Amino acid sequence: MKLRLQSNSLRLRLKRGEVAQLVQDGSVEEVITFGSDQALHYRLQTSAIVKSPQAIFSAGEINVTVPIETAQKWGLGDDIGIEATQPAREGSLQILIEKDFACLNGNEAQNVDTFPNPLAGTPC
Repeated sequence: MKLRLQSNSLRLRLKRGEVAQLVQDGSVEEVITFGSDQALHYRLQTSAIVKSPQAIFSAGEINVTVPIETAQKWGLGDDIGIEATQPAREGSLQILIEKDFACLNGNEAQNVDTFPNPLAGTPC
């Protein structure tokens, strides 16, 4: 799962196996280690309690939670992403969860387990 942070936006991109894991298990997580005792944990999880996607940062962890029905529909369907906005101290936070498409100019290793790119085979 890829994490991108920019201004007041948070974007997660999931490969096919990660989308399947989210649908089946209700959670996907990653860890970025910075040193012997420093790490950033980030997780995407489903919940029957939340009504819309939400993100929380606490104790070195980013937790993004989406309604189960939203995750199931997205993961099993053709929709590319889930988008939401939540209030933040400075304006709002944009949350975007996307299926990770194969890079058109990427190599085979970069494109392992990605979704087929809908632009593949089209002229530039």
